[in-house]
Amino acid sequence: MTSAVQMHNQFEFLQEHYRLTKSKPSDASGLSSEDLLHTSEVIKFIDDELIPLLNAPSRLVAASQFSKKYAFLITVPFFSSFTLFDQVLNIDIDQCSVQPDSKKGFKGPRLMLKSERTSPTATDREGAVHNAIEKVFKNHVRLVWERLNEAASVPMPVLWENTAIYIYWLYETSLLKHDLVAQRKIQEDFDLLLEAPGECFGLNENPLKKFHHEKRELLKSAPLVRVRKTCCLYYEVNEERKFCKTCPRCLSGYTES
Repeated sequence: MTSAVQMHNQFEFLQEHYRLTKSKPSDASGLSSEDLLHTSEVIKFIDDELIPLLNAPSRLVAASQFSKKYAFLITVPFFSSFTLFDQVLNIDIDQCSVQPDSKKGFKGPRLMLKSERTSPTATDREGAVHNAIEKVFKNHVRLVWERLNEAASVPMPVLWENTAIYIYWLYETSLLKHDLVAQRKIQEDFDLLLEAPGECFGLNENPLKKFHHEKRELLKSAPLVRVRKTCCLYYEVNEERKFCKTCPRCLSGYTES
């Protein structure tokens, strides 16, 4: 059983590194994840909040940018807790809300959970990972993506790649920096995520595996990058109209012939 001290330390860690929060800003209202299950509420949120905030030219662009923020909030704290602490957060859709940052608003949101109670991971690691995937992706993220697709016509491949990039970043980069568990454990969990059957996600194929491929060189002296297969449309909401460093739109411009 997890002690109160261990739970406190775990949540302090997730707040510091992975945008979990225990409190609402006094001058702002959050967005319940349950609201994102209703197309009309999604459209209202996009039109009233996201488009003005991002100066986005369309619902499609605004929703794609929001999906990256939301994917981070739902997946990164959960799988950090899962791999580093062997604890399962209650990430059920009726337990979550997105809280705007006091300064950045929904450009820098945080995840608030109704309950800080966690449960230990099962001893069967493969089974535990499959259960985690169902909890996070099949029963939460997938449902929200269906509404974003319906409300803003964001292609499902874009939404799922917007999700996958944060799982890759978490397991290939971020978790390795904390030195809390053996690198082998991190790699084993990552491998299980990549090899899980599509049915665990409620899909025909595993979207984490679909977008996972070898990194490549785009610029000499620059780190290798995994070029995306889809464009998230970030260039539509920045003044310089710059592409992401992994955007497929700029692949030909960066690659030598």
